[in-house]
Amino acid sequence: MKTTRQPRYGDIFAGNDDGAAMAEFARIKWAEYKGDLEERGLWNVTRANTLDRMVRMMVEFEFYYPVAIAEGPVKISDEGGQYVNMLWSNCQKLNEGISKLEKALMLTPESMGDKSPAKPKGQAASAADKYLARQSAH
Repeated sequence: MKTTRQPRYGDIFAGNDDGAAMAEFARIKWAEYKGDLEERGLWNVTRANTLDRMVRMMVEFEFYYPVAIAEGPVKISDEGGQYVNMLWSNCQKLNEGISKLEKALMLTPESMGDKSPAKPKGQAASAADKYLARQSAH
């Protein structure tokens, strides 16, 4: 199998004001997800390329989302009109893209086979459990 190397995130984000911090965040995420995929026997060249795309999107989201939140979804023009904050819109699209790539890489809890934790046997149902059971019956 062809070996895959971590992309050169330092060079990729070099032109950005926060380039060093972005590159470090990317390296951490790459190592974290690559380790998980290797541990589960899912690592290959195709997933490496997909992971690279996801990591780049995660970096942008991580650094631009706080700015978008501070600015809000709508901006006011000099004339007093309103218009959509493109950074806000971009962050929404990044979030959706990250979710799709996580599913493609099998990184979601559902794809890993995680289910809701079962109650220990012999434990009585709590008031909340009874309420939820009534709600699901409707």
